[in-house]
Amino acid sequence: MANAGMRRKYAYGCRTAGRLRDHSEGKQQGNGQHSGDGTLMNEMPPPPIPPHQEDARTQAVITIGHFLEGLGEPGWRGVVLRWLAQFDGLEAYLYPEDDPVLAVRDLLARYVEILEPVDPARLAADLSALPFCRFRAKRGGEKWEPLVESFSAFCRGATVEVWESEHPYPRREVLQIGLLTQFCAAQMRERRG
Repeated sequence: MANAGMRRKYAYGCRTAGRLRDHSEGKQQGNGQHSGDGTLMNEMPPPPIPPHQEDARTQAVITIGHFLEGLGEPGWRGVVLRWLAQFDGLEAYLYPEDDPVLAVRDLLARYVEILEPVDPARLAADLSALPFCRFRAKRGGEKWEPLVESFSAFCRGATVEVWESEHPYPRREVLQIGLLTQFCAAQMRERRG
């Protein structure tokens, strides 16, 4: 989870219809200065997420494990939690319904409701289609690479711009392949060990 006690200067931006929290009032962003590339910018640190959302996130991590166990796919637990760790800290910029941990919990709840076996390719496709995969960030000229570095590590106390793009980044197919590769590797380790 993001360290709320650290002082950081953030800038966050929104392109066209992107949905980001306005950290000055907790509403959708609507006022600020425009940067040279058309991004609406506000510079202020994001407030810590509300305690009820932090509690929901903590419970959701446990629930994700239970859902995957109930679906007969406990091998996905480590893969999903490691993947979610790459987005840690992004929740401070988003509305609760776009929170990565809560979005994954809700997706798995839908799987549990229909009581179908989980097809790994379908799960990877559904995970990579979640709205939070479209949020991007940059610091200076450097862009955040979610498969390489966690969001919280990327911030490193610097000014960060966050926006919602039209498509996931990396591309949805790349996210799917990455998730499936990690799942297969976890399955192989489990069978060997």
